[in-house]
Amino acid sequence: MMRHYSKTYQIGKLSVSISYNDIIVLYKGNKKIYFKKLSRIPRVSIRPLHKKIAMCSLPLLVGAVLVVGVGRDAQRRPVSDEERKNMIVISNKTDFSSPDENTAIVIRTHRVKKGETLSHIARDYGVSMDTICGSNSLVSYDILPEGIVLRIPSRDGILHTVKKGQNLLSIARQYRIHVEKVLSQNSLKNGDFVAVGDVIFVPDAKPLDIVPGFLWPAACRAVTSGYGWRRNPFNCEERDFHRGIDIRSNYQWVKATKYGKVTFAGWLGGYGRAVLIAHPNGWKSLYGHLSRILVREGQYVRQGQYVGKSGNTGYSSGPHLHFELIHNGRHVNPYRYIK
Repeated sequence: MMRHYSKTYQIGKLSVSISYNDIIVLYKGNKKIYFKKLSRIPRVSIRPLHKKIAMCSLPLLVGAVLVVGVGRDAQRRPVSDEERKNMIVISNKTDFSSPDENTAIVIRTHRVKKGETLSHIARDYGVSMDTICGSNSLVSYDILPEGIVLRIPSRDGILHTVKKGQNLLSIARQYRIHVEKVLSQNSLKNGDFVAVGDVIFVPDAKPLDIVPGFLWPAACRAVTSGYGWRRNPFNCEERDFHRGIDIRSNYQWVKATKYGKVTFAGWLGGYGRAVLIAHPNGWKSLYGHLSRILVREGQYVRQGQYVGKSGNTGYSSGPHLHFELIHNGRHVNPYRYIK
């Protein structure tokens, strides 16, 4: 089975993106963007497909090959970045599923090495930066002393060390959370008594959703390209349908539009580094052209939690955020729903 191939090389203002069937050369001048698309003959031959796949009446994604038709009339052609992205978006493998809160909490330790950042540590352990800061009394995302040993829980929340005069009820009130929820997440023999110095795991006390609906995912509210038909930004003679909105964002933090589960985080062809979040009730959101990804697949994120930084990866004419909303497998205009 052949794998999808897409890679972008960038040297200064020159960007070369190589995919399975074409090469895109992009030069970003001071006043003009120069674009050239070259056809490419793939070096890897397409192997025969199983008869059961060929008999399917719907298009199937097999590596980078799209099979369309029935039986002997089936035709094979490479899958474009847009088709691959849409197949990932509508796949039931990227649907939302509720977290298993019955899993025991594991407290891990991490000694900070030279050059490590809080965002990278949070991504590697699958928790938010707020969880690490709150569990270790850090005062900033940016100040992280080399050699410090961090305590990191296996789920988002806060590790609280019991102080003199505190009990479970006062700790629950401090974090504005029900005491029953704290009890359910800790192996306490007696809920009425906790000793000074004990470490209590407080489940994420912040609300999963800050506002009803969807939150604007970037600091800037300027939309540089809207939802719908538009001229191709790299070839003004062509028109294409833009299934999202482009937001002006110059290497800035990108926030989750709503509580959900990260079901894709990685390279997505022409969309560069991308994150897909599945939300309850059939919703999904996509964040493309990121310069940095702060989350990993399987991680649950709150509304407003940082999931990455905007950037210029993939087929992009400048740093910005490509944002999409999908409901029950169909793209919708995000501008109608976000606050």
